[in-house]
Amino acid sequence: MLRSVDKLSTPPRSDPTPEGPQVLLIHVIGQAIADHGVRAWRDDVDAFFEGATFARYCALLGWNEEWARRRIQCTISQPRYQPLPEEAT
Repeated sequence: MLRSVDKLSTPPRSDPTPEGPQVLLIHVIGQAIADHGVRAWRDDVDAFFEGATFARYCALLGWNEEWARRRIQCTISQPRYQPLPEEAT
C-alpha cells in the first residue's frame, strides 16, 4: 500500500514492485463501490463484484475473495446518509 502521500505527486516509472498495480486495482474497486450509488451503474457494478474479474483482482491483491465480497457487500448495502437523532424527529 501507499507509504506516504508524497508518492502520489510523481508517477512511477517502470515500477517493478507490485505496489503500483495494487494501487490501480484498489482504485478500480473503490470507484466501483462509489458507482454502486448511481442507479444506472448498479447492475454493472453488481456483475463486476460477482464476476471473474473481481476474483482475479482479489488473487492479485492477495485478498481472500469471499471475505472481500462480504466486506464490499456490507459497505454498499449501508445507507449513505444516517440522519442525526435530532433530525429524525
